[in-house]
Amino acid sequence: MTVATPREPTFPAEVAAILDHLTAGLTRTGLVDGLYLYGSLTTGDYSPARSDIDLVAVTVGAELRKPDLGRLRAVHEDVADAGGPAERLNCLYARAGTLRDAERLRPYWYGDHLTEWHLKKMTVAELRHAGRPLHGPWPPAGLGVVPLDELQAAVRAELAGYWRGKAWRRHIWLEDVWVDFGLVTLSRAAALLRDRELITKSQAIGRLGDLGVPADLADEIRRRRAGDDVEISAPARTVRAQLARRIMIDGIRTLAGED
Repeated sequence: MTVATPREPTFPAEVAAILDHLTAGLTRTGLVDGLYLYGSLTTGDYSPARSDIDLVAVTVGAELRKPDLGRLRAVHEDVADAGGPAERLNCLYARAGTLRDAERLRPYWYGDHLTEWHLKKMTVAELRHAGRPLHGPWPPAGLGVVPLDELQAAVRAELAGYWRGKAWRRHIWLEDVWVDFGLVTLSRAAALLRDRELITKSQAIGRLGDLGVPADLADEIRRRRAGDDVEISAPARTVRAQLARRIMIDGIRTLAGED
């Protein structure tokens, strides 16, 4: 997986305005040396109804201090006032030269608040594969190759840890968001672990049948991603929850190498 030439996608007008607003605000702080977009907006898989706006910002100098975080928060709060897609904007801040450190907790603007999160190996791989610079040099300094075996190990660990825990929580699988998120994540994980491919969410939905997902459920997930309202009765929702949990549990066991 090499550094791809940045693509020049066409963004929806409201998304382009949000990105311009954020880029200008962060540049004025003097704290950010680079701002990089990745995910569905750079792969042509963006859904106005569902997709997040995913960014990584590279900061200059020493670790960000409390006053610095306050300035970044102010920029994000100003951008968030636009509403709409701005409510799904996520931006993780990584100090220059530390992009390969997956253990470090970093400042992370998540939708409407500033928290902390890790710069996961999958994020680095997606950024390297199909990132786009909004500000700063490309590629960003320190954006090294994530070896396939490391990336696959990270995905297996997330399946065996985070997703196994979610799979055993029966009640969450009554919710559309967890059915969609879980099964699409499982499909993307299967593509990476079995076929050595990084695929989009739309491509993952197209491969759900390989995991035993019935065609009607795959179509339901596809329709929600397109922004359609999908009505489901309470009994059908219960049956769907049981099915989704079983597919998740079986898939995790297989993909994590436990069979």
